[in-house]
Amino acid sequence: MAELKIRKKGYIPKLVSSLHNLWSAQEMLALRNIRKDYLQYFFAFPLAMAFINIQDFVVDDGIGVFGLAHTTITFLAFALGAIVMFAFSNERNIAAISKASALITAIGFVTWLFLHDGYLSLACDIVFMAGVGGCLSSSSFSFVFMLNNAERFFGSTFIILFIDLVELSAGFISIPPIVLKTFALITIAALCVCMYLSKSKDYHGTENTAIKKIDPSIWLVLFIFFSYFAIRITGFYAPAFQHPSNAWLWGILALALILCCIILQVVFKRSIWTMCNVFFIASIMSYLMWYIKLPKAAYLFSELKEVGLLITFYLLGCVTNKFCDFRMHKRFVLLCMAIIGILYVGIDVLHMTMPTQSVAVITAAILFIVFLLLSPAFSQYLFFANWSKEFRQINMSSLVDSTMQTNAAEQKQTPSLDDTNLSPREKQVVLLLLQGMTLRQVAPELGLTVSTVSTYSKAIYKKLGINSRAELFLLFGRPQSAGATESTMKK
Repeated sequence: MAELKIRKKGYIPKLVSSLHNLWSAQEMLALRNIRKDYLQYFFAFPLAMAFINIQDFVVDDGIGVFGLAHTTITFLAFALGAIVMFAFSNERNIAAISKASALITAIGFVTWLFLHDGYLSLACDIVFMAGVGGCLSSSSFSFVFMLNNAERFFGSTFIILFIDLVELSAGFISIPPIVLKTFALITIAALCVCMYLSKSKDYHGTENTAIKKIDPSIWLVLFIFFSYFAIRITGFYAPAFQHPSNAWLWGILALALILCCIILQVVFKRSIWTMCNVFFIASIMSYLMWYIKLPKAAYLFSELKEVGLLITFYLLGCVTNKFCDFRMHKRFVLLCMAIIGILYVGIDVLHMTMPTQSVAVITAAILFIVFLLLSPAFSQYLFFANWSKEFRQINMSSLVDSTMQTNAAEQKQTPSLDDTNLSPREKQVVLLLLQGMTLRQVAPELGLTVSTVSTYSKAIYKKLGINSRAELFLLFGRPQSAGATESTMKK
């Protein structure tokens, strides 16, 4: 039988095929997968991250020193605490560092709470903010190495909902200082308890599940990270997102939209790639609404784009868990911090040389276009990679004892066309479908009509017990080689 020749596909067919596959990708994220025994790890990172974002609303601004504002000093203390604790963290001492960070935070905060504004109060504020920085850096390890997929997703969800609720309340309601201090006390107390409950034995062997390599998926996730912060920082300078007159109502509506996106994600089990599109489209729509003179809609979409924070932390946590150990995680975080620093400086420079609105619009548009053009890469290296089925499992990596039980014989159990009961012609169709071709492209390749190929595809799905092209990719992992299939058909 003549060898089956496969036409080399152009970029546009690959792009169309990858977009179709990505829309059909699925993930399993259920609240029932949040473990009660791991609630301290589930809440630690979200509470630390949320407090850093809301501190200006719940902590009174105090005096400065050396010409620096109070908020600048406390942020520097936070950064220093995070860097020091992060630098000394490893698998053996991470629980001890978590407890030390909690203790420093508690001592500094309780002392600050009962002092009047002054230099002593500032000193205590510096101490507790340095402790919060330590809590954030050490809890980043538990977020990556201790949590499962659902816990990372709902933990990230907790961050954005918590921040939005506080900003909505503090921005539009006059809240007495005593209430704000009480709220800050409850938040810090919960954070310290979570950090102090960290156990050294829980971390034993966690990083051994990592593959420990720089995978292309890491760079794709970094692109999402870069996109979120680039769009967010440029948005700070854009006049399009001023609060409308009845901001309270529109703020509630924006929060409801974010919550709706999260619920739809969980109920319909779509891939997180779908929410990436929500983030980019909301960013574009916010500017579009401004230009057509609908400022309230512009504000609404600008708030909706905050789902990008959820996407960023979820994907960073999952991919880091899969490929990084503690040392690689440190390098990864440092790279992310460097990117944020470069963005702040670079956008400040652009702000001085270009109209602020133009910088924001151009940034959002270019990143969205690049995101779409990268769809084949997202399909091949992330959502349909040979390990992507782990997005549909509870954990990204198997437990250590399960990994040790895996042997060469089990590795060979991955399905191939030779192991199926498909006919030679059906195998030809599958082969071309796995190359990313559509049914209309397969038909002339095999000299068949589109309806005949469609009939073959239905028969193939029935025999394999699947329902979509996405499941076909997941079943076989990666495209089958033409030579392998040809040898099968000759038998």
